Amino acid sequence: MTDTVKHSRAPHYGITKTACYLSYVAQAALINLWPLFFVLFREAFGLSYVELATLVGLNFIVQLGTDLVFSKAADKHGFRPFLLLSSGLVALGFLMYAAVPLLTDHPYPGFIAATVVFSLGGGLTEILTSPLIDLIPNDSKSGNMAFFHSMYAWGQAGVILLTSLALKLFGNASWQLIVAFWALVPVIEFLMFLRAPMPDIQAHPKQSSREIAKGFDFALCFFIIFFGAGVECTMVQWSSAFMEQAVGLPKLLGDYAGIMMFALMLGLSRLLHGLFSKKFDLVKYMLVGAAGAILFYPLTAFSNVPALNLIGCALTGFGAGMLWPGTLVLASERYPRGGAWLFAILAVGGDCGAAFCPWLSGLLADNAAKIPFLANLGAGLSPEQLGLRSALGFSTVYPLITVVLLIVFMRRRDQYRPGEGLYA
Repeated sequence: MTDTVKHSRAPHYGITKTACYLSYVAQAALINLWPLFFVLFREAFGLSYVELATLVGLNFIVQLGTDLVFSKAADKHGFRPFLLLSSGLVALGFLMYAAVPLLTDHPYPGFIAATVVFSLGGGLTEILTSPLIDLIPNDSKSGNMAFFHSMYAWGQAGVILLTSLALKLFGNASWQLIVAFWALVPVIEFLMFLRAPMPDIQAHPKQSSREIAKGFDFALCFFIIFFGAGVECTMVQWSSAFMEQAVGLPKLLGDYAGIMMFALMLGLSRLLHGLFSKKFDLVKYMLVGAAGAILFYPLTAFSNVPALNLIGCALTGFGAGMLWPGTLVLASERYPRGGAWLFAILAVGGDCGAAFCPWLSGLLADNAAKIPFLANLGAGLSPEQLGLRSALGFSTVYPLITVVLLIVFMRRRDQYRPGEGLYA
């Protein structure tokens, strides 16, 4: 297919892009909805922080497995059948989650089953939509990817805003109806993907996956997205509980002024890069964001002024904004013939970080009071307050490692073609 033909079809990809945007709203719901219910689930079902963190970790682990199993599926069979499967699984998993407490007084195993189902769909979304957006003709690949990933942040903000408001207006007992409401998003997405035009992925020659996997630059990208996901997802998963239990803010205020502002700043970071991608050096943009997060995590964790806790949480979102989508762009530029496989394996790295880093923080939250050093430092705090503050404070290590990896990547990039920021 020639460039002329592809560009003549570009206006017809509007419904395709819109469906992809909706898929990322659904992705935001399946990742960010459950932490809003953490305190509710602890009180109603007696779940521990480790059990709650395990549900979140399972989400990303299943997505990780899906990324691996289906990493070359789109390259072989095209996008549409797997996008339809993805939408259907997300909707089904949400409905299962809402129905489980109606069937048993011990819903935790059912929550696990529902999490597996919608996480399968989320994993497919992750490995399909980014390469699909990458193949749609555009003037700036970096800007287009940033704008697409900003949809996740706007979806995250919408999930927090509407869910928290619904809980406030209708009470905690309404949470199952709220989950069922969010199942409508993947249903609409499914209907759009039925008729959306798809680019011909077979028309693009592929580089050997084995050859790419041996590259040091690929390893750098893998670990940048691993720890970049840790920077983003640890704050997302724990800030709602932190603001309510450790800072003592009302849930609605903590969610709105904390995690929702995190989401808005995450989206703003991506939107700004999308609008000005030709003026910003992507690696430097990511580096500044990660360096900022090194300051924002301890500000959130250790400040005794609630306003500063909230500001730290929000600014972490801006710092984390381009760490995931930016890595996809860096890898795509370094390996332009990587195909959908490249995006899938990087999604594995992101899912590993998104599963492991918040889980590790949850483990520390449950056990901080048993560590003499931390117990002495946190004298006067309740075990729960000590655990949550220790967990977020420890999480500063994730952006620190990300900064080191980005510096190494930038130096290697400039060795290829100094001054242009491109690979030879």
